[in-house]
Amino acid sequence: MRIAVVDCGSNTFNLLVADANAAGWTTVFKNKLPVKLGAGGYDSHQILESRFIRGLDALLSYRHTMDNYGVQKVYAFATSALRDATNGTDFIQKADQLFAIPIHLIDGNREAELIFGGVQQAVALDSHNSLIMDIGGGSTEFIIGNKDGIVWKKSYQLGVSRLHDQIQPGDRMNHDSTSHLRKILVDSLGELKEALAQYPCKRLIGSSGSFDTLLDLFRHAAREVDISRKPDLSNEIPLTAFPAIHAWLMGSTYQQRMSHAAIPAIRAELMPLSSYLVKYVLELHSFDKLMHSAYALKEGAMQELWNKEEWPALEIESEKPEDFLEE
Repeated sequence: MRIAVVDCGSNTFNLLVADANAAGWTTVFKNKLPVKLGAGGYDSHQILESRFIRGLDALLSYRHTMDNYGVQKVYAFATSALRDATNGTDFIQKADQLFAIPIHLIDGNREAELIFGGVQQAVALDSHNSLIMDIGGGSTEFIIGNKDGIVWKKSYQLGVSRLHDQIQPGDRMNHDSTSHLRKILVDSLGELKEALAQYPCKRLIGSSGSFDTLLDLFRHAAREVDISRKPDLSNEIPLTAFPAIHAWLMGSTYQQRMSHAAIPAIRAELMPLSSYLVKYVLELHSFDKLMHSAYALKEGAMQELWNKEEWPALEIESEKPEDFLEE
């Protein structure tokens, strides 16, 4: 069976198409489109008309892609921007009416569970706790877990697109915008600090998104690494390398980020905020490693959907037509 998962995020819309059978699922195609669905509308709790249309355009593109790939089932999920917007249900209705894409609105806890399910497939978790961090556009999820499952999770309204609307940092981060951001994080993340004290973690694992770019910045700086080659599903970003990456991002202009080979255009505006979020979390606790996971929500959703399907037993080789011919 060919299945598609669509993650309607606050910043990007992600598509994963996979072939699934009793043995498991394998990726056929995946893509992400820059939508910035929540941009400019977080305070008013509205999806702006231009963002509304852009989101529908993305779904139209994905509908064509799914039809071209012969998708038989589609599961779509909406996160922070749509669940907070008063016109979020209007968008969901339009998606179903126009493109036959039924979107399920999920809360932050459910989002965290699916993220954990994705990371589990990419990173070998052990008996020690790890802190998983997923930086989104509208929210950021934190999950503490190990090979046996989740021990603590929380979703915060600290997505980088939402923070950008609050702080308005301009072309580059300055002292005032950095101080403003730090105050927001100090005021918001007290419970996370308590959780880390209660459940000490060996590793900070960042799932996809901004962490893809942080990894590519490290790989680009390590000149022996061919950045054109696809990285593994799980990768280490050395803690000794992060300060230099962060310092460059904080001091860079938007144009410098746009022209950097390791930074996709969709992330150029928001990467300083993402980097500062990571820096702040690293300061909260003594981590041994900073890791990157290529899998996140959409892969977690795909795995969960595969687990729930009642797959038929693997087919055995059938008889050949000539077996039934009379001699």
